[in-house]
Amino acid sequence: MNHPQRLRVYGHEWAQDLLRTAVLGGRTSHAYLFTGPEQVGKTTLARSLAQALTCAAPEDEGVGACGRCRSCRLAAGEGHPDHHLIEPGGTLKVEAVRDVIREAQLSPVEAPYKVFILCEFDRATAAAANALLKTLEEPSATTRLLLTSSRPAGLLPTIVSRCQVLNLRPVPTATIAAALQDDWGVAPEQAALLAGLSGGRPGWAITAVSRPETWERYRRYLADMESLLQQNGFERMQYAARLAGDAEVETVLQSWLLWWRDVLLVQQNCLNLILHRDHLPTLREVAGRIPSTQVRRFLQALLQTATYLRQTVNAQLALEALLLKAPQMG
Repeated sequence: MNHPQRLRVYGHEWAQDLLRTAVLGGRTSHAYLFTGPEQVGKTTLARSLAQALTCAAPEDEGVGACGRCRSCRLAAGEGHPDHHLIEPGGTLKVEAVRDVIREAQLSPVEAPYKVFILCEFDRATAAAANALLKTLEEPSATTRLLLTSSRPAGLLPTIVSRCQVLNLRPVPTATIAAALQDDWGVAPEQAALLAGLSGGRPGWAITAVSRPETWERYRRYLADMESLLQQNGFERMQYAARLAGDAEVETVLQSWLLWWRDVLLVQQNCLNLILHRDHLPTLREVAGRIPSTQVRRFLQALLQTATYLRQTVNAQLALEALLLKAPQMG
C-alpha cells in the first residue's frame, strides 16, 4: 500500500471535522472563506480541502483526502491540473480574476471539480472583487472557490455573504511544538521556544525552522524594539513610516507583544515563563526602569493596533500612534 500523501493540517480540528463531513456527504459549499491571522494555516487548510474535493476515494481522516490515489499525489506535489493557486504577492488585479473566471467556465481535466484558491483576497482591487461576484452568485456545479484573508474587514460584504466563512483561531502551543518535533526533527527545547514565539501560527514556526532568514528577521524586530526605547518622537515617526510598508508588520507586532510580555513576567518574578531567555539582561534592565503600569498599557496598545491593522485603517497613522505610546528609557 502506498504511503499516504495527505496534506497535513496542524490544529483547527473543528474546521477539519466540518469540512470532512461535507466532503464525505457530498454537500460542500461552492465557495469558502478562510480567515485568521497570517500564517495560522489558512492556505494549508484550503489546499487540504482542494485535495479532498478531487480525491477518488475520500476517507474519514483529516479533511477527507485518502492521500493515495493519483489525484491526491498530484495535489500533494502541487501538480494537479484542476487545482489553481493564486497568490498575489501584492495587489490582486482584475486581469487575474478574469483569468480565473475564464478557466472556471471550462470542464475539469480529470477531477469532479476545478478548485481555485485565491489567497489574501482582501488585496483584490475593487474591480477584481466585483468581477468575482458574478461567479459567486451563479456558481458552476463543477467549480469550487476557496478564498483566504487575514483582514476580512477589507472584503466586500457581498463577497463574504456568498461564502461559507471559517474563522481560524491560533493553534495551541503544545500542538505546534509536537509538530516541530515529530515532523521537522526539532529538539524539544527549541520546539517549545519556537512554538511559544509563533503566537499560535504554525506557518511561522515551520518557516523559522526551514528558512534561517526568518529567525534573523525576528531577532532584528526585537533589536528595533530595544532601539526604540532610546529614540525620540521624530525618530519613532520615521520608523513607523517604514514599518507601515512592511508586509510582515503583523509579525513585527507579535514579536514585540511577546517581548513586552516577558518584561512583565520579569517584573512579576516569573522567570520560568519567559520566552526570550537570551535577552534576559535587557529584560531585567527594562523591567527595573519602566513601571509595570506603562508595560501593561503598551501591551494593550499593541493588541489594539494589531486589530486595527486587520481593518480598513491608515496603517502609518495607527503605527505612529502606537510608537508614540511606547515607553522610553532615553
